[in-house]
Amino acid sequence: MQTIYVPAGQRAELILSDSTKVWLNAKTTLTFPSHFDNNSRSVTLDGEGYFDVTHDKNKPFIVKTNQYDIKVLGTEFNVRSYNQNAVFETSLLKGSIQIESADHLAKLLLEPNEKAYMEQGKLKTAPITQYDYFLWKDGLICFDDNTIEELFQKLQLYFDVNIIVKNTSILEQRYTGKFRTGDGIEHILKTLQLRTKFVYENEEDKGNTIIIK
Repeated sequence: MQTIYVPAGQRAELILSDSTKVWLNAKTTLTFPSHFDNNSRSVTLDGEGYFDVTHDKNKPFIVKTNQYDIKVLGTEFNVRSYNQNAVFETSLLKGSIQIESADHLAKLLLEPNEKAYMEQGKLKTAPITQYDYFLWKDGLICFDDNTIEELFQKLQLYFDVNIIVKNTSILEQRYTGKFRTGDGIEHILKTLQLRTKFVYENEEDKGNTIIIK
């Protein structure tokens, strides 16, 4: 077995032994075999990954996460399941996938352009409405009418920082736009300052903490 870890602020792309393409987002760990055996193709994901799976009707491809297993034959889908929080979301772009709980009691089939997500401990489905979101695999962080609070939550995850907001009056302001991950968090914050009045301090001596005032 091999393990690849993608640090904060970075992403990675790799091709597995069956020619399946995988893109990994920041703070993501993928464990996979050097070569798949004759019966199945199985990998373990902690974080976010985009999979373009090579079709093989005799050997299903399985992505194991902390909460659910995703079983496919050949398809394109995105998985977000970080062990450090309770978020689980799978979005299907092409093909078909089956989501199964660890105890095998709950199963769900997804249709193309549909996503499954956790809400109050239950798995629910909804249509995909923000396709720009998946541009993270091209190094872009995209927002579509998201609050600045949601934006800060994502920046904390991708850049491994702790953002403390003291100026809470700005949290409900909404943004639509794109940022390049490679430009760094300070570039993103300075861009946000063009529309929203706040100042920030980067206190690296306190565990890489950013204070928003």
